[in-house]
Amino acid sequence: MPHPRANHAAVALPDGRALLIGGRDDKHPDLRSTVFWEPRTRSFREGPPLLAARNDPTAVTLTDGAVLVLGSDHDDDLERGTRAELLRSGADAWEPAGQTVRIFEPGPVCVSGSSVVITGGRANGFGYAIVDGVTYAPPRDPNTEVWDSASRSWRTAGEVAHPGERGEGVTLADGRILVVGGWNQGDVVTASTLWDPSTEQWSPTGALALARSGLALTALPDGRAAVSGGMTMEPYQDTQAVEVWDSSRGGWSPGTPLAAGRAGHRVVPLGAGRFLVVGSSRVTPDSDPETTSEVWRPVS
Repeated sequence: MPHPRANHAAVALPDGRALLIGGRDDKHPDLRSTVFWEPRTRSFREGPPLLAARNDPTAVTLTDGAVLVLGSDHDDDLERGTRAELLRSGADAWEPAGQTVRIFEPGPVCVSGSSVVITGGRANGFGYAIVDGVTYAPPRDPNTEVWDSASRSWRTAGEVAHPGERGEGVTLADGRILVVGGWNQGDVVTASTLWDPSTEQWSPTGALALARSGLALTALPDGRAAVSGGMTMEPYQDTQAVEVWDSSRGGWSPGTPLAAGRAGHRVVPLGAGRFLVVGSSRVTPDSDPETTSEVWRPVS
């Protein structure tokens, strides 16, 4: 890689390449640079620079192969924190892609048809506050924002009942979006909600039996979805527990557990209902990192 970096976004492109976007390094708290990984040569090359430097941005690949990027870690800069950028397939420069109503923070960003749906923002003008040594998060905004590819503009849509930060979301086979987990004012969100693109409204669809952070949410080939692993509260420990969401029941039930407890892990589809599960965060700074991987089948 031309330059070491952390906290970058990474997306897969339809032609087999990967694109690394923004992040930070030892000298810069946020970066404009992007890097392509070329599978044919198995090498990296510089990509077009972002319009604005971003640390910990969020990016998605659209159905036409373009890449949309937005957000930056704890960004109180309204200009940067609310403006999105677009890189068209084959283009050599980023273009403006509209401005969100509020500052976006890490949360679910899902593609549904030609639209992009985001939750997880906070009211503009509100930053983090420290009172008597305690950090208080800014208020969460329950509104959803939808980006339209034709107009390249954002609009506010239905409210989510349980807004959270760093929740997980997946697009289901029928275009609906399932969102679960995250944090809200120090509490773990267990409720899950379902987005209907035809009405642009959210509806409740059950709650996890086990409260956990750092979970992974995976869409299954049969239309269901699975939550795996995560960090439980009191005691703080990573869990093997799996819960499966079924649209016919509108709720969650136990699934095949992981072979090892994991939190902050990644799940990659392998086909035939199997998934590769890799990595885990540390429970404490002294904990050994999880170096194993496993092939997991959420449902038998």
